[in-house]
Formats: sequence, C-alpha cells, structure tokens
Amino acid sequence: MKSNYDVLGNYIRLIDTRNKDNVTNKVMGINIDKFFMPSVANVIGTDLSKYKLITKGKFACNPMHVGRDERLPVALYEEVEPALVSPAYFMFEIIDNNVLDENYLMMWFRRAEFDRICWLHTDGSVRGGITWDDICRMELPISDIGVQRKIVEAYKVVEDRIELKQKINDNLEAQAKTYFKAIFCDFEGVPSSEIEETPDGNKPISWSFARVGDFCTDNVSNLSKSDRFDSIFYLDTGSISQNYISQLQELNLATDEIPSRAKRRVFDGDIVYSTVRPNLRHYGLIQNPPENFVASTGFAILHNNGNGVSNELLYMWLTKDSVLEFLQAIAENSVSTYPSLNVSDLLEVKIIVPDDDTLKKANQVFESIYNGIAENNRQIKALENSKSILLPKLMSSH
Repeated sequence: MKSNYDVLGNYIRLIDTRNKDNVTNKVMGINIDKFFMPSVANVIGTDLSKYKLITKGKFACNPMHVGRDERLPVALYEEVEPALVSPAYFMFEIIDNNVLDENYLMMWFRRAEFDRICWLHTDGSVRGGITWDDICRMELPISDIGVQRKIVEAYKVVEDRIELKQKINDNLEAQAKTYFKAIFCDFEGVPSSEIEETPDGNKPISWSFARVGDFCTDNVSNLSKSDRFDSIFYLDTGSISQNYISQLQELNLATDEIPSRAKRRVFDGDIVYSTVRPNLRHYGLIQNPPENFVASTGFAILHNNGNGVSNELLYMWLTKDSVLEFLQAIAENSVSTYPSLNVSDLLEVKIIVPDDDTLKKANQVFESIYNGIAENNRQIKALENSKSILLPKLMSSH
C-alpha cells in the first residue's frame, strides 16, 4: 500500500539552543554531501556564545547557496559530544520519533528529488536561499514507523558494505604508514636549515636529502577552448578528503554555469592538495581520471617529473602528520582570509631519498597499496550509486 504523503512541517520543529555556557568551541559546517565537517570559517575572536549548540539526534541545514549549488546542505548530527553550527543555520528536531524515524527522514533529505524541489523554492537573491516555511511545506511519504525502520535497515546493509570497504582502506593506509616509518626512521620531513640525522639518531644505510620540488612540478595546465570538451568533471576542495573523492560535478560547458575556479587540468598520477587549511586534509592522489577532469584553483596540482620518486611516495611525504602540522603553521601565519599556503611551501618540504634498491622497493610497495585503495574507492563509489537507485525504490514501494 502506498504511503500517505504529508507536509514535513507537521513532524519537525525549529530549535534555537545557544552556546551561552561555552559548552564547546568545536564549530561544524555541512558539506554538499550532507555530512557535518569542521568549519573552514575563521572564528578567531568570534563570540561563540551566539552560535547554535547541536546535540545527537538533531538536524541542521544551511539555507544559503541552494540556488547556486542546487542542493540543500542538511545533516543529522550523530556524535555524542555536542558541537556548534552557525547562527545562520536552521536547527531542528523531530517532534515525535515514534511517528517519524530520524534516519528515515535523513534518507529522504538525500534524495535527488528533494534537492530539486528545494532548488525550485529558492528566492531570487544572488545566494539563492530557501526559507524555513518552504522546507516545512515540502511533502514526504509517512509510512508506519515499523515500515520506516525496515526501509532504514535495508538501506543500512549497503552503508555497512561501504563502511567495510572504508575500514579496509584505513588498514591499507596504516600499512603504508608503518612501512614508511620503518624505512625513514621517523624523519620529520620538514624544511630546516641544517638536518644531519633523524630524531632518534638513526639514518638509513644510504640516503640523501631532497625537496619535494626536486621530483614534481606545479601543474598549471588550465582548461582552454582548444581542449574542445563538451563537458567537464569538476572537483572542488570540499569534495575530497584523504584520497577519497565524494563528489564530482559533471558540468556541460554550453549550458551550465561554470565556476570561475574550475580551471586546472588534472592528469593521471597528479597530487591535488588544497592550499587552504592543510589540516582539513583535502588532498588526494588522482588515478585514472577522465580526460576532462578539472580541479578548482584552490588546489595545488603536483605533477611527477619522473626523477625516480613515485607519486605514491611523494604523497606519503606530503600527508605525513608532522608535515601537515608544519604546513598548517605556515598557513596560519599567512595574511589571507583563510589560513593558506603557497605552492612553493609544498615544493620546499624536505624528504629523504634512500639508496636505489630501497627506493625501488618502496615505490613498488606504495604503488601496490594505493592501487588497492583506488580499487576500493571505485567499489565504494559503485555502492554509493546503488544507494541512489535503491532509495527511491524503497520509498515508493510502501
């Protein structure tokens, strides 16, 4: 039997709990994939008591930019520890969880049809915002609560498979770090005027110091009319984290509005590395990209010059915790609106180059590990696609 549709406003209500007791200083934003993430806004000197305090089981959404992004960034907060969201966000909760399941509602929010309707409701401003009343007027199918939970359970089977693949990737990353540590003796890998030994006093049997820039260059190949593409796959900085791309936008060059930052061509083996807030880990090693792959100018695009150190090994150096800390410190001393790096900061990172036999073995090991990670990422993406197909089928069958 088909579910009865009802307006969402009958089941949710706005809440406005402020951080007046300074419970936390952890500020979160919401990305276009509808997950909470650490905010990139500079809140130094900001009165955080005015921010909204969100707790487990509550929702938040950013009503701005819906017209621009064609999505409503909305997410269910599932952490035990509370966090803060912008005062401009809508924060809301379900009135009765015995009538509407929170995970079922979040599934509904992830439907492409929901975003399409949101986009149609946006106002005529530059940002293209949406009002609370418009959200409340939207309709969704309200099944029996037992049916809702069965739908959530079926959906969770696919999510669990994705989580398993992600855990396998985490293990592979851990293996890479362990092997890296064994070879390079905990060398910190940051620029310094005089470094003669590693922190524990040991050195590889045969080694030399070098710079990342000795083995790669900044790829400044920009998209041009001579490329003759009909469309591009566009990567923005918020859509990649620790070698996993969550979202590529396919944009038709003739009909779609192309972001002004969509300029940088990316090729197989390139390392994309966000120059804003390196501690957010918006970086990745690109493998087998489509020919019309274009990244935001917010990335440094590092291209291997073939001098013996593999893409994977360079990636290991640039994503080493101590290097990230060093680069973040540089970024925080910048005069930019956000803590930012120059490409030269990345190219100046100092690395150890071991003897030829050790280097060859290291290149092979890291290539094998990251090929495995790339394959798992492809399977994760396929599972994500199956979720997008499964979701409307589940909801329309009850």
